[in-house]
Amino acid sequence: MKHHICDFEATQEWLTIESIDYIAECLEACESLEMLADLRAIFPRPALRSASIQVNDAQRQRLVQWLQMLNKQQAAA
Repeated sequence: MKHHICDFEATQEWLTIESIDYIAECLEACESLEMLADLRAIFPRPALRSASIQVNDAQRQRLVQWLQMLNKQQAAA
C-alpha cells in the first residue's frame, strides 16, 4: 500500500520548541505502523527527525522498525 509522505518544507514554525514537543508527544503515543504513516503524512520529515530524538529508546526502536516496513512498502508500490 502506498502512503502519502508530507512534502512541506519544515519552516521555522514547524521547528519551534512547542511544535517539536507536540510532534514528540505524537510519536510517543504512536501505537502502530498505520499511525506512523499518518504522522508522516502530516508532519515534514525534518520536524519528525528533530522530535524523534525526544522519544524514549523503546518507542524509538518500534518507530525505526515501522519506518523500515513503510519504506519497503513504498519501494514495492
